[in-house]
Amino acid sequence: MKNVFVITNGNVLNNLDDNKSATFTRIHYLLNELNEFQDINVSSIQFKQLPRTSSTNIIFNNIVKSIVALKSTVFLIINRPIVFFAYPHSLNTIQNRILFNASKLLNLKIIMDVHDTIEQVNVLGNGKSKLNSKIEKDCIVKSSLLLILNKSMWNSIRNLYNINEEKKVIFIPNAFEKSFLELYPNSYKCVENRLNICYMGGLTKNRGIDILVQACIELHEKYSCLKLFLFGSYGVGISEELKYIIESSDFIIRKEIPRKDIAKSLQTMDLFVMPYNPDIKYMNESSPTKFYEYIGCAKPIICTKCESLTNVGKNNSILYVDYNVEDFKRMMEFLIQNPRIREEMSKKMTEIRLDHTWKGRANDLHNAIIALTNNSNES
Repeated sequence: MKNVFVITNGNVLNNLDDNKSATFTRIHYLLNELNEFQDINVSSIQFKQLPRTSSTNIIFNNIVKSIVALKSTVFLIINRPIVFFAYPHSLNTIQNRILFNASKLLNLKIIMDVHDTIEQVNVLGNGKSKLNSKIEKDCIVKSSLLLILNKSMWNSIRNLYNINEEKKVIFIPNAFEKSFLELYPNSYKCVENRLNICYMGGLTKNRGIDILVQACIELHEKYSCLKLFLFGSYGVGISEELKYIIESSDFIIRKEIPRKDIAKSLQTMDLFVMPYNPDIKYMNESSPTKFYEYIGCAKPIICTKCESLTNVGKNNSILYVDYNVEDFKRMMEFLIQNPRIREEMSKKMTEIRLDHTWKGRANDLHNAIIALTNNSNES
């Protein structure tokens, strides 16, 4: 039996509740699917945290995290598990960074699941990270096995930190959960006089929200059946003017959807969009959870030409466009006028979507863990 101890709040493994975090989604589904293997036992420590609304709550949270870190250290010493960290999430607290160093001192096998790098906050946020390049390099170099979203991300990390090519790496993109297969067992059928376009995720800079909104505004003048659904919250880089346009529109609907409700919230959608800016290096290395959840619905997708995503729709199940209003308009209008092509795209999507489930990703991780432990036994 291979014991995998996860450095996170165990509540994430048990239930996502109303959580909207892509990080927690990945941890929850990947590790729960991994735990289905008979020779793997995944565990973590559950603990309570209060809203960070007062100094008293913050002090309470830090005391609890310190107690959990002590309990975790005892567990590491006694049980000597494989230790699983999600980067950067697991390393954002000093208690967990101490646990990382303790794991190295105890010569334990460490799996580092790299969701993002410190570059993300500069591209999508306000440029303030709890970590720095020294910590990031240390975590990556000293881990026994790296889970990386895709080859583009790995090439960037490896070149940045001059990492040995012999480093053990497995590529684990994001995926969709099985509830999508249950809700969308068959290919999509067009509904007359309806075109609901959907984007899920943060409304921030470099995600193409301005381009998407403008393209839809211009098309709506010609096609009154068009509606745009934005399922996400505002973040850095969205102007007040754009917010006003979105919130005052009679055909743009913005709302936030809890993780547990996402799959069923997409039932009336006709077209998904992935308008990330491919001119930004980081966006070419991303693996958006929403992209794979779009695939899980087996409905048409329009996506910009981000390097990490262009090979997914190789069977013409996805239409790739340039990062500008005109190309988005051209492709959306093409699909509005050709409902049969939308249905054909959906049929092709059903041919590839089983390659992108969390169960499949967990199988790849399971194989990597077996290889990692076998190598240790041989040495």
